[in-house]
Amino acid sequence: MNTPTHLLIGAAVLARKADRKGIHWRNWAILAGALLPDAAIFILFGWARIVQGASEQELWSKIYWSAPWQSLIAIFNSAPLYTAVVLIGIAARQTWLALIGLAALLHLAFDLPFHHDDAHAHFWPFTDWRFRSPLSYWDENHHGDWVALAEVALSLGLILLLWQRFEARAVKIALVLALASYVAVPLYFNLMLG
Repeated sequence: MNTPTHLLIGAAVLARKADRKGIHWRNWAILAGALLPDAAIFILFGWARIVQGASEQELWSKIYWSAPWQSLIAIFNSAPLYTAVVLIGIAARQTWLALIGLAALLHLAFDLPFHHDDAHAHFWPFTDWRFRSPLSYWDENHHGDWVALAEVALSLGLILLLWQRFEARAVKIALVLALASYVAVPLYFNLMLG
């Protein structure tokens, strides 16, 4: 799934409403946790495109699949590591830490059924095994067109839910940006990989 969808799911499931002045402290931990599994890919993208000057084609066909990047992506997508974060957070009575782990695990739960060729090693460090789903959130060879449509529908529903639940202006702005991402991201990839 796309990163904004993970943020929306994490917020819908775990976030708390704050007063009109701001955003409840726990919601920052939830957003961080929902973003964390994709952080390695954002690092990869920035490094390859900006520092190395790689093209989109080279990045996604070669660099993404290299051993160092696959190892980093496995670490950032490790269910055992996030389970440990939750347990440490609970044991240490650090709610924020447990929420980071829970939001990351929620991200992984929604990623697992929608990756085929690009499946992650979700059980690292115990195994490099990858569940190759028959569905993909992007690859039309694995029903990506239908999954993408369902993802947009889910996201629109979550945006409406969160719009009604939260009153803070910052949340409303973030929801508008999330909505815009469902146009901007496909447009970018169509132009760059076209």
